[in-house]
Amino acid sequence: MWDEKSKKPIWSFLALTFLIAWVFEGILILIEQTGVFSDILSDITGFIIVTMYRGITVACAPAWAILILLLKHNQIKGFKNFFLRIFRAEKKLQIVIITIIFLLGYFVVAVFSGQYLGDTWYFPLFAIPWLLAGIIGGGMEEPGWRGFLQPALEEKFHFIIATLCVGIIWAVWHIPAWFVESIGTSSLNFLSFTLHCITLSFLMAALYKLTKCVFSCVLFHSWVNALGNIFLMDYLIAPPDIKIIVISALQIIVAIIICVFVDKKKEPIYDV
Repeated sequence: MWDEKSKKPIWSFLALTFLIAWVFEGILILIEQTGVFSDILSDITGFIIVTMYRGITVACAPAWAILILLLKHNQIKGFKNFFLRIFRAEKKLQIVIITIIFLLGYFVVAVFSGQYLGDTWYFPLFAIPWLLAGIIGGGMEEPGWRGFLQPALEEKFHFIIATLCVGIIWAVWHIPAWFVESIGTSSLNFLSFTLHCITLSFLMAALYKLTKCVFSCVLFHSWVNALGNIFLMDYLIAPPDIKIIVISALQIIVAIIICVFVDKKKEPIYDV
């Protein structure tokens, strides 16, 4: 997302990302605690309103932050240039194939990690509309996290350290969600959730290294969220057990192997 030769405003990005998300999340928490609009927020209409509100403000906070900084530093001229950077990709067929492999791979992970919620074989097809909805409700975090922060930190630290930092920051950024009554995040175990964020950070870092395409990460993030509607991820409710630790470790190891392979290449696999 950021021009490679330009200095990257990491602290400004983090400040804006946390400020935007936590202020808008705080407004929602305040509304819930004071009971204002309680009649509206208690039904399906309220759920839709809250989902759209959080999607546009909180979930898109990293995207808003990097958009503001790109405009401030005269790296883009407007929304069109911003979205062109998100979709920017060379060798599109190869990128599509790699992205599909990652999506299918995580489906296998979900099968082994979660409990299937459907009664029919075609139930997983409902993940497709959830995938599209998830682009706003989570996927659009990726222009900030993987499109900017991950490569920016890799310029300062080893890949593993940089990815751990992104995963932990990402988990901490979600903390206000534990105080929003209408979304159920408070039932999650924060340690398990942090491990989840770190694991996904390694997978998406590997995906980004292979594709150099932010939209691939947007789709993958959305896919992970969509699968949460197909498989009961009850492992996020309790502290991590041996099974989840092993599954997470295997994913992280695979991601590290991929990244080491890419980094050893004299030329990037895909030019941007």
